[in-house]
Amino acid sequence: MIYARIAALALAIAVVLGSMGAHALRPHLSPEALNSWETAAKYQYYQSLGLLALAVAHMAGVTQPKRMLWAMRIITFGMVCFCLSLYLRSSAPATGMDFTWLSPAAPTGGLLFIAGWLLAAFSFVSKSQHKA
Repeated sequence: MIYARIAALALAIAVVLGSMGAHALRPHLSPEALNSWETAAKYQYYQSLGLLALAVAHMAGVTQPKRMLWAMRIITFGMVCFCLSLYLRSSAPATGMDFTWLSPAAPTGGLLFIAGWLLAAFSFVSKSQHKA
């Protein structure tokens, strides 16, 4: 299933970016920027693991398929908005690029996380309900 693959790839990317922040970028970032980078990596880990769990539940047939697919789409888009905006904004001192225009993306991503997880919560059904 595509969302299991997306989750696994996002986890791999989180490892790479988390390591990059801890080692390569540390000398070039302020403590605040480094904290923001680490927050992005943590949220990417959490959301990716959750997305993987949702994909497994979806494949096991214990969810309402359309609702769960939308939940996973929303969470994935939230991860892109939230994490990517934090990665780019916090790397500005090292890249010399101004990403302040991305400031609204992080709270938007956070709201998408909430919406996606609420939708996921209401996607779970018993197997007997799913087949009915």
